[in-house]
Amino acid sequence: MLRGKKIILGVCGGIAAYKSAVLTRLLIKAGAEVKVIMTPAAHEFITPLTLSTLSKTPVLTAFSETETGQWNNHVDLGLWADGLVLAPATANTMAKMAHGICDNLLLAVYLSARCPVF
Repeated sequence: MLRGKKIILGVCGGIAAYKSAVLTRLLIKAGAEVKVIMTPAAHEFITPLTLSTLSKTPVLTAFSETETGQWNNHVDLGLWADGLVLAPATANTMAKMAHGICDNLLLAVYLSARCPVF
């Protein structure tokens, strides 16, 4: 069912963020292509290296990469995805989503997404 689907996994800064590693592994095992976007607060609970290793793609955390200056185009990411999964979704992030606040890459991708959001 997920074979060939493009999934963005949004990881917010809650204690359940450690479970995103298991979810990433299961999505990859099911045949999905997974890109992970972490909020700045998520770094307090799980490292980008863990999720990057499991997803086999670099984890995105900011609008641009500090070392290379490469821009992470939130519109392209939102259009690329077949599904956007926020796990865990914190109350802070959900409130920002409801009010259109866009202060990190994950929220910008959410506002640009044209796919189902879970």
